Amino acid sequence: MMPFLVIFSMGIGLFGGYLVGVFSDIITTADYLLGIQYAFIPYYVTYSLVKSLVFAFIISSVAAYYGYYAYGGALDVGKASTNAVVNSSILILFFNLLITNVMLN
Repeated sequence: MMPFLVIFSMGIGLFGGYLVGVFSDIITTADYLLGIQYAFIPYYVTYSLVKSLVFAFIISSVAAYYGYYAYGGALDVGKASTNAVVNSSILILFFNLLITNVMLN
């Protein structure tokens, strides 16, 4: 699901840029399409899809781990979910650095 959302957001971003550029008379349609074709690098799409898969795995596995080992009442479940969010965020920052250094350098 995560790679689909990444591709969908890329398309929406390109379409939004087109609408803003063309309807505000900043750029013509032909220039916008030419600029997209000129600046397109397919490896960046692969890079973003790999990152989305890794981030989806991190988010789901950390949340499942903390959810599985949550015990007690509602207060402990709240603490476990807070720990899951914090640890997921830290791991995402670390793996973002790692993936960027491996794939772009």
